[in-house]
Amino acid sequence: MSDLQKEPEESIVLISDGEGHWLIEGEKYLSAMLSAEEYFPTPVVCYCYDTTFDLMRDLDEGVILNSLWAIHPGIIGRLKREDHIIEKRQ
Repeated sequence: MSDLQKEPEESIVLISDGEGHWLIEGEKYLSAMLSAEEYFPTPVVCYCYDTTFDLMRDLDEGVILNSLWAIHPGIIGRLKREDHIIEKRQ
């Protein structure tokens, strides 16, 4: 994510094209975030793009969107309801 602001090392960072969400940083907290039964750093930061094309332009060279962990919409909904996510427009 060359053009994106770097978040603190202990954070979870997602990216979204408005139709899907993918994990870009914080894989060691993935299970905890999904289950909500263990500690995970909050807030989760989500960089939101208008299109998949715009999103892919910011990915580091060699990163393929389909190789990233996809996050289920229900998980995103829970993070929003619990105020555990901050969305930043790109």
